Parts: sequence; structure tokens; C-alpha cells
Amino acid sequence: MHQYQFPIESERLRFRYFQEADIAEWAVFFTENPMMHYVGATNPEAPELEAKKFIERQTNRYKTDGFGTLAAIEKGSGEIVGSAGIIYRQHPEFDKMHEIGYSVIPSRWGKGYATEMARCFFDYFVVQKLANKVISIIDKHNTASQKVAANNGMQRGPKFNFNGFQCYQYYRNIE
Repeated sequence: MHQYQFPIESERLRFRYFQEADIAEWAVFFTENPMMHYVGATNPEAPELEAKKFIERQTNRYKTDGFGTLAAIEKGSGEIVGSAGIIYRQHPEFDKMHEIGYSVIPSRWGKGYATEMARCFFDYFVVQKLANKVISIIDKHNTASQKVAANNGMQRGPKFNFNGFQCYQYYRNIE
């Protein structure tokens, strides 16, 4: 089983495991965020509950397959600005594949954090020699994330149903 090799950093961000103490700060992501359903959130009236469920899901991923998204901490402020990492996916469309996932708190949109996160974890993926292909699962309406994936050298693959949403599989082969 893989375990993240720390430190994992980019120019403006450092990454660490989510902790229970992050619930209140991460709850901001689930407040008035039209993108929160992309990370499995179902109850917009309860942002702290959604943050707790999200962090528990990541903690379970860390334990079961060594992956999961990490808290993205802005170096300058020490604040959580999003989450990013590698998710080990088991799904009929892409069984046992590694996904680069990233989410940014709405107040930090448009500052290049998603691109920075995606590039950081692509580089990590290559250095760690995890597999010969990496994917990103992106809702067909999420054009901002589609642009991030394309800028990260990924190609758009087929459309498929993922957790009730029509998504594209973006992929990049590793040589």
C-alpha cells in the first residue's frame, strides 16, 4: 500500500492529511458552493456535517489504500484553501486507476490554485512511479476543471455516469 511521502509542496501551497480539527475551517467549502456536489456533498444546509463526512472519507482512504485528498494549506497565511491529492478509484469505467482530484474554496477561485494543485500531484505521481496512466473525473458542466485538466496535459476521454452525474474521464499516459 502506498503512503504519501511528505513534504508535498508547490510554490504557494503545502499539503498535509486532513484532521478532525479542520472541520470548522473546511466547512467554508460547503457554504454557498455550487460545486460541492462534485465531492459527494448532499446537504447544503449543514456545511459542518458535510465537512466532517468529507474528512472522514479522506481519513478512510488514507487507511485503506494510502491515498485520498489532502488539505491544501496556503504557505503565506496558513489557511486551508482547498483539497487535492490522488484517489484510488474502483469503478466499472476505470477499475483500479489513480485520479488526481482537486477542490478550491470559492473565495479562492480564479487565483490559479486548482492548476497549481493538479500540477503538483501530477509531478508527485510521476516521481513516485505510481502507474502508467492517471485520470481526473470531471462533471460535463464543470468547464473550469476541464480547463485545468487540459492545461495539465490531460486528454478528454469518454463521457459516463459517475454517482448520478454525467462526467468526462480526462487522462494522461505516463511514459
